[in-house]
Amino acid sequence: SADSGAVRIGFANEGKLGSVVSGALENSNVDIAEELTNMIAAQRSYTANSKVFQTGSDLMDVLVNLKR
Repeated sequence: SADSGAVRIGFANEGKLGSVVSGALENSNVDIAEELTNMIAAQRSYTANSKVFQTGSDLMDVLVNLKR
């Protein structure tokens, strides 16, 4: 994306370019605690929304049965 900056073409270890290390892992830039908190909030929102739809469905069933 444009936010990444201009394209730079070159080889590893040349100039200001970084190096490539075989078998190494990159450190994560994700805060696990924050992501777990966001996931729990999303799960609770999903549960609340599904209960709303279930209640609406139950009300429709009651209305249909009242007409009979």
